[in-house]
Amino acid sequence: MKLTYLGTAAAEGWPAVFCNCDYCRQARELGGKNIRTRSQAIVNHDLLLDLPCDTYAHALNHGIDLSAAKWLLVTHSHTDHFYPAELVLRGSCYAHNMTSPDLDIYCNEAVRDYFFRAAGHELDDAVACHLRFHIAKPFTPFAIGSYRITPLPARHMSTEQALIYLIEEENASLLYAHDTGRFLPEVYDFLARRNAPLTAVSLDCTSGKLENGELDGHMGLPDATAVKQRLLEEGIANEATQFYVNHFSHNGGLLHDELCRRAGAVGMCPSYDGMQVQISSDRECSL
Repeated sequence: MKLTYLGTAAAEGWPAVFCNCDYCRQARELGGKNIRTRSQAIVNHDLLLDLPCDTYAHALNHGIDLSAAKWLLVTHSHTDHFYPAELVLRGSCYAHNMTSPDLDIYCNEAVRDYFFRAAGHELDDAVACHLRFHIAKPFTPFAIGSYRITPLPARHMSTEQALIYLIEEENASLLYAHDTGRFLPEVYDFLARRNAPLTAVSLDCTSGKLENGELDGHMGLPDATAVKQRLLEEGIANEATQFYVNHFSHNGGLLHDELCRRAGAVGMCPSYDGMQVQISSDRECSL
């Protein structure tokens, strides 16, 4: 299983759109891995994770054929994770010779309803017939292609049930956990009952060096470290599990080099835009 991080920032991007704080100024000056677009990832070439407003830039920056994506998993309806207008352009006169004309979208009810409310008036019938929405329910697995997907409840917002996803393919497993705070007890319980250590875990790290605590809807590195420790203690992960942190904000105060130092000290690898990860037991993190 190959995971590509297409974007690794929180909602405002980094440097943030209208911001001139020291961390955004330094990111502009340093460039490279300090430039972060809104969070999105793709598994192999056909399973897309979230659809932010930077999706078009991701296709250009990383040479991705987005029309090859057959499935889209959406975590929640915040626009840095789901930008409905992009789907309106998937076909008709807007897109020709697509690799995969059909797209199955797995999400909660709020995401589906938001799409039709925000973009339904622009939706051409020739596009609509190739978009299929499926409501994903926590702890209810489903199979798509070679993948087994289990949505899990995120601790993120009160207005809808945001989701994180357990993605399994053959002997590899990825827990993709953005956006969320520290995990709910029932998530730990479910993962422990699998009786198999996770191959890879990607954890929210929006707050950087700050600690958010048990009840917040995001994590900083101290929170991600606590989640990692509990996963290890409960046998959900082991010494071979690959741990990554992702979804960064300038408010967390860690540019890439310092993030590498701090995350590396606790056995986690920070993502950056364009980073590719081979999810297997013998893969080591490259900072």
